[in-house]
Amino acid sequence: MAVVRGLLVLQGAFGLTGTLGVLTLMGFNPLYAVAPVAHAALLMTLGALLRRRRWALVTVIVAEVLAVAGWELQLLLGLLPQLDFTVNLTGLLTTLALPVTVLVLCASRVTARA
Repeated sequence: MAVVRGLLVLQGAFGLTGTLGVLTLMGFNPLYAVAPVAHAALLMTLGALLRRRRWALVTVIVAEVLAVAGWELQLLLGLLPQLDFTVNLTGLLTTLALPVTVLVLCASRVTARA
């Protein structure tokens, strides 16, 4: 579970770093930071609770499924001519590979506990 905890902290840190960039581009409007900061806090809190609480493991699985679904939705919306979605290595690693890895590790842990 230490690996999952580390990956969740890393994922939260990437989200906070991206939030700083968005805040800079949007004129330091704090409304753009509410959802990413809440998501990072959720991931880091769940990382701390993983070992002791089964519901935390299930919540991590739900959060990562939503993250992967969000990436897929962005990809599908990027097919529209009016919208653009650039796929790059950083985006693939932080919004697809990292959540899928955490999802697989947590799902294997849930099935091992059952």
